Amino acid sequence: MPIQISEIISYLYKAHNWKSPGNDQIQNYWLTAFSATQRYITKNFHAIIEEQEKAPDWLTKGITYLIPKSGDGKEARNYRPITCLTTMYKTLTQIRAKRTSTHLEEQSLLPAEQKGYHPESEGCKDQLMISKTVYEDCRRRNKNLSIARIDYQKAFDGVPHSWVEESIELIGVNSKILRFYKLSTEKWKIRLTLKTKQEVMQTQPNRIRRGIFQGDSLSPLLFCIALIRLTKVLNRADCGYQVHGTERKIVSTIVYR
Repeated sequence: MPIQISEIISYLYKAHNWKSPGNDQIQNYWLTAFSATQRYITKNFHAIIEEQEKAPDWLTKGITYLIPKSGDGKEARNYRPITCLTTMYKTLTQIRAKRTSTHLEEQSLLPAEQKGYHPESEGCKDQLMISKTVYEDCRRRNKNLSIARIDYQKAFDGVPHSWVEESIELIGVNSKILRFYKLSTEKWKIRLTLKTKQEVMQTQPNRIRRGIFQGDSLSPLLFCIALIRLTKVLNRADCGYQVHGTERKIVSTIVYR
């Protein structure tokens, strides 16, 4: 189904008007104010989905600003990277994310353990309440409980593009969307930028070869999709905790994205 102008309007209605743009230097406010442009944007978005090879290179180039934290300025770990992508690319990927999320819900493909993209879910708040419920039930019944918490260092940065591509294919999304993702990742680039009192330093554009694109509207959902198979494998182990008084529902894995 072609991208509809109503999808762009819906996104702009919720988006921050003056959020920092990327290389296109266009803020959401202007896309809303000049509504006559929305018809042309819709047309070009549809053309990009149909023929991703024709997408301009600037569309998928980001600017990563290095924000000093504390400590020695010569150490890379003392900077917090903030990536600004083009407003056009974020608008396009937000529409793709919404459609993909709808597909996951309609086909019941996103595990209940992954709250990140379930409608009417509070995400991590829901997961914290589940953890608290298990803990309180265990304490009230004087039962032993072992909990393992695993924090993956730079998890978003470590996901191979090939794994994400395979995961997308397994959930049965439209072949054009799969192709859009594959060709987009091949063009993902960022330019590191550091502003000092004396000058502005920039690197040459560097290609993103692993992980998801920071600031991209679709990337958090892609990360959730990449974890679906892992969650299903853990659930098949049939291990976990059953809260007293509930139906046969065992809490085994809780995913905090």
